[in-house]
Amino acid sequence: MLFTAVDQINRAGPSVVLTSVHGSMMAQSNLQTGLKAMDMSDFISARKFFEFGISFLSQNHWVEEYNLSLSLYDNAAKCCLSIGDSEKLEKFSTQVLSNARSFEDKLNIYYFSISALCHASLLEEAFSKGVQVLSMLGEDLPQIRTHDEKIGHLNETTSKLSCLSDDELLTYKMMSDPSKIMAMKFLWRLQVSLLMGKPSFIPHVTLKMIHMSLVHGMSAMYAIGFVYFGSILASIGNIKDGYRFVKLAKNIVQRFGYKDVAGEVLFMSTHTIGYVEPIQSTLECYLEGYTAALEAGDTTSACLNLLSYCNNLFWSGASLGYTKNKYDELAHFTKKHNLTSLEFVIRNNMVEKLFEMG
Repeated sequence: MLFTAVDQINRAGPSVVLTSVHGSMMAQSNLQTGLKAMDMSDFISARKFFEFGISFLSQNHWVEEYNLSLSLYDNAAKCCLSIGDSEKLEKFSTQVLSNARSFEDKLNIYYFSISALCHASLLEEAFSKGVQVLSMLGEDLPQIRTHDEKIGHLNETTSKLSCLSDDELLTYKMMSDPSKIMAMKFLWRLQVSLLMGKPSFIPHVTLKMIHMSLVHGMSAMYAIGFVYFGSILASIGNIKDGYRFVKLAKNIVQRFGYKDVAGEVLFMSTHTIGYVEPIQSTLECYLEGYTAALEAGDTTSACLNLLSYCNNLFWSGASLGYTKNKYDELAHFTKKHNLTSLEFVIRNNMVEKLFEMG
């Protein structure tokens, strides 16, 4: 009923609004309807509601209706990121950056902009801007200069965590400081840029996330820290602890319903689970990760899950016809969502090259 009622008034447009109070009410109604559409993973409809909401704002809305304006523009930008509309993302971002009253009010837009740079394969710029924002939030990455130093830090952190049971980690205190929560989000975004560009730097960010979680408490990013930590341990031969921490990350997501990170946690954890379980068992996990990422509007993780699913299809003995169709579906997905960096990964994927060879 809410969608239908708001949509009917939107069709008439702002011209039917008699006073600024009524306009503000319609803008608020569009905001609430757009948020509900986002909860249903309908980011295209959600953006339309946010755009209509903006159209109902008064001419001096950044002064008279600041909080409502900020919410509408922030959420419209988030939808643009999810559907791959970089042009409108820039338009909404410019409005917020020009009118925001504080650094904190610009943080969501900084986050979306860095994500868009990752999508466009501008990974160095994404990483640089992420580090800059983190510094402004009072957080710097650890300086790890040698391989031996990295292994030392990983072993020290593993030893600290070994003193805590899974139940203790699952019931750890919650992070409450808004600046720390936001810093963890930017650390997460750095992980994505590094995963596609500089994987050797991932331990720097991962160790920072684990340290911040142990000191300040857990948030949705708590699961991201553990899934990357477990993946790193498994990659250097510590399969037992690696397997423990990626399963812990999955349990954190399931217990607390951390929808935004579910796709990436499933993607990273399934890579490590593949060390222990048969390759066929990973297929369902990657499809689950693909679905979870789509529901959250996380197109990067959706694409990575689908790519890994396709690769494992090939090596698990699935029919070549079905596997090739899935690769075609993957290529279409990356183009639709303007995932330039991942198009490159797919074009240079070994299995795809085998198909090209006939």
